[in-house]
Amino acid sequence: MAGGRMRGPSPGASRHPLPASRGEGRSIERPMLEILYEDDALLFVNKPPNIVVQRAHDPSEPVLFELAAAHTTTLFLMQRLDRGTSGVMFFSKLDSINGKLTRLFETKQIRKRYLALCEGQLCETQTIDAPMARIGPISFGVREHGKRALTAIHPLRATRSGSLLGVELQTGRTHQIRVHLAAIGHPLIGDWLYGARNAARPMLHAAEIAMPHPLTREPLRVLAPPPDDFQQAAEERKIVSRGEDILTTAECS
Repeated sequence: MAGGRMRGPSPGASRHPLPASRGEGRSIERPMLEILYEDDALLFVNKPPNIVVQRAHDPSEPVLFELAAAHTTTLFLMQRLDRGTSGVMFFSKLDSINGKLTRLFETKQIRKRYLALCEGQLCETQTIDAPMARIGPISFGVREHGKRALTAIHPLRATRSGSLLGVELQTGRTHQIRVHLAAIGHPLIGDWLYGARNAARPMLHAAEIAMPHPLTREPLRVLAPPPDDFQQAAEERKIVSRGEDILTTAECS
């Protein structure tokens, strides 16, 4: 698909080219901002891989929040994804609804579903209940006295060379999916930090957000198609057929 599938007031996805910026005398190309859904209160975008959500250290580096803020007058960050993770995330456009959105998160009324490509053949539907703690400057691990972490895993396709998983977080620890999959011997494809072979990024994609609209309470569901590198990795491992729509595969499984 070229855009996101959704149920909500105004269907349709669009790609907005944003201007290049200049840092240290050179032109920095900005990625396309793919808008999956937008109304007066919310903006959903399909985050590209390998882009930070908030400003870090490099002033020339593209930042998703700044790309989205260039599209609208007022914007509030309501969630984050790791640099390497692609997929759907949303922003608030109204300060007056931020409290409602916070309560939706706290009461677990905002459902997020991920697609993951992992090493090896993982066939068993399971919920991983393994506490986590920081174990290094940038890494986390399963530790007996860590914070509780729950991850629900539903295999969609399983082959000896790799598996496609549907994943839902029941808690929200940093690197939770990455750590839990590594802990059961099936690290994300490309996740060098947690034991897989090196690649451009861990193959993790936020495929879906489902939630009640904060103003109308109507159900809203937004889906994001995976980027080309995710599709290519799945095809190279023969987890899916060439050209197969991974979102359709996930929804039908």
